[in-house]
Amino acid sequence: MADAVALDTWHGQGVALSDVTKALGDLRHQAQEERSARTAVMTLIAVAPDDDREHAATRALRSLGGRHPARILILRPDPDSVASLDARATLYAVDAGGHQMNFEEITLSVSGQAALHLDSIVEAFTVSDLPVALWYVGSVPDPTDPLLSVATALLVDSRDAADTGRLRQLLEVARRRTVSDLSWIRLRPWRLLLAGVFDHPDCRRWLDHVDSVKVTGKVGPRKLLGGWLVTQLGLNPRQVTLEDARHVEIEVTCRDGSDTATFEVTRTNSVKAISGRAVLPDGPRQPSVYPLSDDPLTVSLSEALTNLAPDVVWERALSSATLLSG
Repeated sequence: MADAVALDTWHGQGVALSDVTKALGDLRHQAQEERSARTAVMTLIAVAPDDDREHAATRALRSLGGRHPARILILRPDPDSVASLDARATLYAVDAGGHQMNFEEITLSVSGQAALHLDSIVEAFTVSDLPVALWYVGSVPDPTDPLLSVATALLVDSRDAADTGRLRQLLEVARRRTVSDLSWIRLRPWRLLLAGVFDHPDCRRWLDHVDSVKVTGKVGPRKLLGGWLVTQLGLNPRQVTLEDARHVEIEVTCRDGSDTATFEVTRTNSVKAISGRAVLPDGPRQPSVYPLSDDPLTVSLSEALTNLAPDVVWERALSSATLLSG
């Protein structure tokens, strides 16, 4: 997919919403004059309170312009500053299968009390009768955030839930709105590899003899995978040990009398990949290797936008994750 190219842009400081919508209309008029296709299948709203998070959001969202054409709205809330509205509107073009497609990106820096009521601001920019995907970049929303009321679906990353309290907040939000968890999507290779290791006929019987589980990684991913194992294997949370580490790894220990079997998903250091293997009493089985993406944010975001639907397995895993310590 080719990179998006900026065709024209407008920006203003201390403006009114009407100034922004007028500028947006002028950009659309330009697109019509150039006879380029301008389409949108949804409105994508990203809440990015600082430069780093805004950069991550715009880079990923622009790269998806050809696959998920949308009106992109970037929100920069700053409730502690003097009331003001700064805005930028840009018309982008991207090659999609040999055809030029245009999409719009609007950035609103909202200061003062209005930053606490973004729901009243974004209404002017959502595309009527189309889904609204709301992405909290680098954070987990408070369940009482008024902005949640405009969302058809919510995009979050449970990696940003640094404690059990934040995971509980995310679970509360999930009971009200469809939630797509980017971390859960990125963890699919770990889940697939572990399930695949147990799928071998010599390994399947050990599912009835799980003794303990250890999951390492950052707080959100390790708790989420730990919760998934609790629900899938019918474990007591006390059977799960969680440890801090740079990379996510899983170790399942099974005991049947005096025999012990270990099932692992580990990070391969030499290449960007993970490896799943079983170590049975008669020796190890040939490991399976799964390559990891070089751009996990864009890949997980694309997958989330492709399927904006509830995930019952994730919700159960998240619920069990709130019971785990470590």
